[in-house]
Amino acid sequence: MKEAEEMAYDTLLVEQKDHIATVTFNRPKQMNALDLVMRSELKTLLADLSTDPQVKIVILTGAGGKAFCAGGDITTMANVAAPAGRDRLRSVGLITKMMADMEKPIIAAVNGIAVGAGMNIALAADMIIASETARFRETFANIGLIPDLGGFYTLSVRVGIPKAKELMMTTRFIEAKEAEAIGLVNRIVPQDQLMKEVNALAAFLAKGPSRVYGMIKTALNLWPMNLQAYMELEANMQAVAFATKDFDEGRRAFLEKRAPEFTGE
Repeated sequence: MKEAEEMAYDTLLVEQKDHIATVTFNRPKQMNALDLVMRSELKTLLADLSTDPQVKIVILTGAGGKAFCAGGDITTMANVAAPAGRDRLRSVGLITKMMADMEKPIIAAVNGIAVGAGMNIALAADMIIASETARFRETFANIGLIPDLGGFYTLSVRVGIPKAKELMMTTRFIEAKEAEAIGLVNRIVPQDQLMKEVNALAAFLAKGPSRVYGMIKTALNLWPMNLQAYMELEANMQAVAFATKDFDEGRRAFLEKRAPEFTGE
């Protein structure tokens, strides 16, 4: 398999360094809108990053400084019949599924507007760090559509069902401070500090126990489950964790009063 940093894309920029892959939506003149080419390329890239042993963390962001992603490209949506529309949504929905299934932390660095499908791609990330200039909007109802790319689930998990209903029905913009206050984002930072903060977080996570992070992500993505189901899942996952080299290193480091050096094995 080609390494991610060697692969060329028309709509994405990919930089891979120190076990971190930074993916930049690169259609700045179109506010990084998700056209058919970007959808296809993003799915190909996510598949490659998921299986690349050199990648432990993925960062998603947008080019141009004004937009993370302005949603789906409406110019590609004319005369879509119901069967074709269902197939289309199942296809683009694979982006969210692939992000959820990837057993590696994904951080969305939201540097501007994130609306419609762009907002829901950000919500599909495991963490959202946003600049003070970021703005979010579930804009689907404005053009007579319902939210897609998993937005019903991912937004509700973050902000609760009543707030999700409000945001989806009013389609109003959510400014960065409100997004932080309602739990839509993990935190906001100054625009000129965004990538510094995100890269620092990614670097910290890249040194951690990768397999454990993958299990944490998998377990929490199954929410909501009842307590008994989670207890059984914990027992099964912890059995795997006990057998990892990272646990052996973590145990030894604790006893030897030093920082652990995890390898992801």
